[in-house]
Amino acid sequence: MDGGTLVTLHTADGSKAAVSLHGGQLLSWRPAGEREQIYTSPTSHPAPGKALRGGAPICFPQFAQRGPLQKHGFARTSRWELVTGPTLGGAVSEATFQLDSTMVASGWEHPFCLVLVVRLGPRWLELHLQVANTGRQSFDFTGAIHTYFAVDDVRQAAVRGFQGLRYEDSAAGGVVRDDADAEVRFAGEVDRVYLGAPAQVELVPRRRITQQGFEDTVVWNPGPVKAAALGDMPAEDWTRMVCVEAAVVGNPVQLAPGKTWRGMQRISVIPA
Repeated sequence: MDGGTLVTLHTADGSKAAVSLHGGQLLSWRPAGEREQIYTSPTSHPAPGKALRGGAPICFPQFAQRGPLQKHGFARTSRWELVTGPTLGGAVSEATFQLDSTMVASGWEHPFCLVLVVRLGPRWLELHLQVANTGRQSFDFTGAIHTYFAVDDVRQAAVRGFQGLRYEDSAAGGVVRDDADAEVRFAGEVDRVYLGAPAQVELVPRRRITQQGFEDTVVWNPGPVKAAALGDMPAEDWTRMVCVEAAVVGNPVQLAPGKTWRGMQRISVIPA
């Protein structure tokens, strides 16, 4: 990507993050003294109308195929604009991005304005998403911050915090199950929508993920078979990533004219 597409945030402690204007998509987060925390596919190349595999795509106004639009909607394939920032040199760096209905030809008839605020601090990063209804009629939407986390080997990783919750098992056709396990493990494909998810979960090793506003959490890894069929990711990279997504899926948001919905995902690295 060229310099006109990528916005870089820095903090005084040496932490760095990068956000692409294509999709308003976080592509990199490297806390000071730590490894890269975000996975992006080395073989995926974004283009108009095409998303980049990895990072933290913004899914709006539709999650997956749950609606009439293209998969995950149009926000992740549209060019956003930088509104303010990034602030540099302080303990916290912040940048604000915007996408509205005048900037896209989506086939979606509802006027809207999306605002994404990225905040980078010592050992943490926050993604704040705001959805405003700028029209005269209510609309419904589903969506997510579809964050891809980098892992050394997903077969050694786990997600904790969902025990006792119900989830839609998308890998099994959407059947609803109860999770009796203390951890979600990844020996193959996992595609779950946890309904009424907790505000905080842990990605082992050493990451804490907090969300507000989003009622659900999606946990996804394609496994070896689906990864080989994706076409925009090396087949072996299914072992190098796992998605833990702040989502609103089970109950679509009903947004009245003039109203704004807000959601947030915060990622923290736990000290070794």
